[in-house]
Amino acid sequence: MARFHVHVDAIVRRGDEILIMKRALGNMTGAWYFAGGQLEHGESPEEGVRREVREETKLEVDGLRLLRVWSYHGEGGEPAVGISYTCRVPDGAEPEIDHEHSAARWVAPRYYRDRYFHDGVLEALAGSPYALELVTAVRDLVDAYLAEYGE
Repeated sequence: MARFHVHVDAIVRRGDEILIMKRALGNMTGAWYFAGGQLEHGESPEEGVRREVREETKLEVDGLRLLRVWSYHGEGGEPAVGISYTCRVPDGAEPEIDHEHSAARWVAPRYYRDRYFHDGVLEALAGSPYALELVTAVRDLVDAYLAEYGE
């Protein structure tokens, strides 16, 4: 029986900005991404994404809304499914990041897309098919966010 990893994440909004965090551990060390992680056994995707945001930022979110379900392959080629949500926190809310991250920033969504997912980044990953697939999928996710919520 085929098995796959289920990943949940959240684009956390505060006003017109989104929260990105710099990974401090694992194969994505140094990458800026959203709060998220693996769905636990018996957990709904909504419960999982709220738990991940709480564990990684100590923030409680409102307005949880499914943005996209997407597939990719992990570093070892294992199949994975990403379930991505949008949510919000009140103006002035600040994250308290956990040990999995070294920094957090609120940024404009367009800045995030243009800075970390431009065509040059994809060209640089051409020799790493799994990394290219993941980064392309995240770029598509950010594009879907921009189409839904604007700049």
